[in-house]
Amino acid sequence: MALHRSLHIFEGKGSLTLIRLININVSELVISEEPIVISTILGSCVSVCLHYPEMNVGGMNHFALPSEKYARARQDLLGRNVHDPMTFGSTALPMLIEELSRRSETSYARLRAKIVGGAAVVEALKQSSEIGALNIAVAEAILKKYGIPIIGRDVGGTVGRKVRFHTETGRLQVAPVNDKKSSTIKAINKSVFVKQTVLKHAYASDLRPNLDADAQPRRKRVLIVDDSKTIRILLTRILGQDPLLEVVGTASDAIEAEAMISRLRPDVMTLDVHMPKIDGVTFLENLLPKVPLPVVMITSLNIEESGSVLRALELGAVDYIQKPKMEELASLGPIICERVRTAASVRVKLKRLKCTRTPRIQPAPLNRSVIVAIGASTGGTEALKDVLVALPKDIPPIVIVQHIPAVFSLAFANRLNELCAFEVKEAAHGDLLKPGLVLIAPGGRQMAIAPGPGGYQVRISNDPPVNRHKPSVDYLFDSVAAHVGKKAIGVILTGMGEDGAKGLFRMKHTGARTIAQDEASSVVYGMPRIAFESGAVDEVHSLDDIPEVLVKWLSGKIAA
Repeated sequence: MALHRSLHIFEGKGSLTLIRLININVSELVISEEPIVISTILGSCVSVCLHYPEMNVGGMNHFALPSEKYARARQDLLGRNVHDPMTFGSTALPMLIEELSRRSETSYARLRAKIVGGAAVVEALKQSSEIGALNIAVAEAILKKYGIPIIGRDVGGTVGRKVRFHTETGRLQVAPVNDKKSSTIKAINKSVFVKQTVLKHAYASDLRPNLDADAQPRRKRVLIVDDSKTIRILLTRILGQDPLLEVVGTASDAIEAEAMISRLRPDVMTLDVHMPKIDGVTFLENLLPKVPLPVVMITSLNIEESGSVLRALELGAVDYIQKPKMEELASLGPIICERVRTAASVRVKLKRLKCTRTPRIQPAPLNRSVIVAIGASTGGTEALKDVLVALPKDIPPIVIVQHIPAVFSLAFANRLNELCAFEVKEAAHGDLLKPGLVLIAPGGRQMAIAPGPGGYQVRISNDPPVNRHKPSVDYLFDSVAAHVGKKAIGVILTGMGEDGAKGLFRMKHTGARTIAQDEASSVVYGMPRIAFESGAVDEVHSLDDIPEVLVKWLSGKIAA
């Protein structure tokens, strides 16, 4: 068990606050929704400190080896087998990430990480550098896999560290262990193999203050393009507060923006839909073939702009965000930063399937008693189009949740209806699921299915957001799992976050077949990745192959 103490911290003249201090050992982690300070001593071991700034929630672990596979391979040097899975970064860090994300009800990408430890101090094991370096590497690789930015590092070297992590603020204090204490650090690093309690007595001296590990990675460079000076100021203020973003310029029109792109070399651009001289969509169409720059469209989210935004996404825009207002800075600011950060890491794909009402797959007759449920988010409007236009006319009922605003879902459904060989419509409460029909969840509402007169019907409600989304993929998938079971197929496509993973797992558990889009063809490999890693996915396929797999399943006995 971790050793608990109390630490008195002065926060101002005459004010005294009592904050709990928790000392952790190797193979332990702590997550707290209350202000605490977590402390430990590290040699070659590594601690990852996670913080969710918007809720002041944090946690920290302490692991000694990169993986169980490494421990088995190096028993000649380690001396004995290691059985505690929390000893290994490959187990301990995902557990810390997933538990903190679950408790704070946020996506992995909104967490912030600092890494400390990994020194070359394990002479007794004759591995003066290997263990520490590998522990650092596995921590960095896992954080990258989860899409969590590393905003601070104090790693490597040849001296152990005393650390304290403040869960409320994300502050990490680090102090070196002096030579007099080096034998204690060696003992602590050996202790993982014998589970002794030296650590409880090793914290003899206090940490030196103001040694925060705040080294920053390179920030993503943002160019803001908007004819409204007010919007340029608001976006600059919002994005400028994000430690991972840097606004390098603003432009009032496309001509000015084009000159700035070659000079400033931004990582991502926000682009207004309607501008004088050259509108945003035309500018995008001319720009991307020459400069495949990630672009986030700025829109007023009205029906007049819906067609332009969908066209921009067809051309290769990564995402779109709502134009902020002064009174919306607190609520929209974090969302805008998250979307722009995500877009900045996307590799722009310009290749699109040819839009046609003639499907590219002509199969044997399909089993039309099956229900297909599909979920998607960022990049999903184009991914869904690519899947649906490839399917034949005689499809079974298909229900879809795409994260989309209320004013855009109708235009999106109408656009798909023009392109597909079957009917596509925005779902209405009570609509009957039937062969040859695709129902798109209305934006700003939750959609589920339930048995009704004549068969399954959709239920549209104003229930609260799930996973911050309305409509939510999990909300739909849960209803399919509850009512349809093995006579269903679940598909999860490109998207940011984790919505749909739990629902897809429930569908699989009730006998449904499940597919996830692969990383290479995803605009954002978030939702499919979480679903795959949670064990919710039967098969992973590229976007181009998913229609063929669906048809194969539906034309055979599987899922019948």
